[in-house]
Amino acid sequence: MDNESRINSALGKILRNYNYLELNLGLCLRALENASDPSVSHGYLNRVGMPQAIKRLKKLLDECEYLTDTSEFTKWMERANEVRVLRNYYAHATWEYLPLRKEAPVGFRIPPWRREKIGGTDRGQIRIEDLEADAERIELVFEEFMAIRRKYHI
Repeated sequence: MDNESRINSALGKILRNYNYLELNLGLCLRALENASDPSVSHGYLNRVGMPQAIKRLKKLLDECEYLTDTSEFTKWMERANEVRVLRNYYAHATWEYLPLRKEAPVGFRIPPWRREKIGGTDRGQIRIEDLEADAERIELVFEEFMAIRRKYHI
């Protein structure tokens, strides 16, 4: 696969897996809050971001009588927050491929109006392998969430 295709594939993988994560987190919250009428949660889910949804999940899990050990969820929540910050970089930055820059041919810039929301460096360059590794991290956090959901039937 050529380098531009690798970059596009990794960026697509980041967005797709993070979106799957958000969707399944929402489905999980709906099921925990009101299994008999899940649509009651739609208004709440429409206006919150990932940090609030994770806090809500923690609260609901702590109140769940049939779940005595939520440590797997707690560990996952830490990793989910890390990939949320990572995803914000990838979703809100402008990306470029500069093939003459051999060591780190992928460049990014954060628009000035997004800097506060994202934090960190507002421009930089990375290797394609690092971009692909970040895409794998986000996919693993999504897969981990799904495995935990299946294990606890939520």
